[in-house]
This record gives sequence, structure tokens and C-alpha cells, in this order.
Amino acid sequence: MSTKYRKILKKLQPKEKKPKEKPEKVGKDYFLIVIMMVTIVFMILGWPYFEPLNRGLYVTLTLALLTTYIRRHAKLTEKQDYWVEKVSQVSIGISIVFFAILAYYQHFAD
Repeated sequence: MSTKYRKILKKLQPKEKKPKEKPEKVGKDYFLIVIMMVTIVFMILGWPYFEPLNRGLYVTLTLALLTTYIRRHAKLTEKQDYWVEKVSQVSIGISIVFFAILAYYQHFAD
């Protein structure tokens, strides 16, 4: 009888368990670092051969990758994180625009 009473109490008033706050585990981001290094190497080796739009594309891509890495690993204040996120979004947007213009010039423009 007492076991049934305890089961009923558990159902009516369950014990409140406090969730443990685990610190965010940030990965090493080896893939991001490799992509950033490859982009920088391509930018350095191809700089004399690039048109201005290609240069802008590579610079904005490198900036986007760098700000992504900074957001993941740097201990930023809320305001700094906000601005780094905005810089990242703008540089990704500009990269997409540059890519679209370059694709148009190379494949559709006469």
C-alpha cells in the first residue's frame, strides 16, 4: 500500500530537477581553418591574374570565414558579437553578389 502511495505522490508532485548548464563545446574547426588557408593561398597566388571582381570576391570570402571563426572562438561581448555577426552577413552577401556578376559575365555576357 505504501509503495502505491509513493507512486501516486511522484505522479502528483514530481521532483524538480535542475538542468545542469553545460558549457558549450566549441570544436576545433579544422575544416574552417583549411578552407580559410586555401582561400588565402589562392588569393595570394592568383592576385596578379584576378580581375577586380575576383579580388573582391576572394577578399569578402576570406573576411566571412574569418568572422565566422572569430564568432566561434573569441569571447566577445554581446555588442561585439552583434557587430561581428553583421560584418559576416554583409560580407557573405557581397560575395554572393560578386559571384553572380562574375557568373553572368563569364557565361552570358558577350
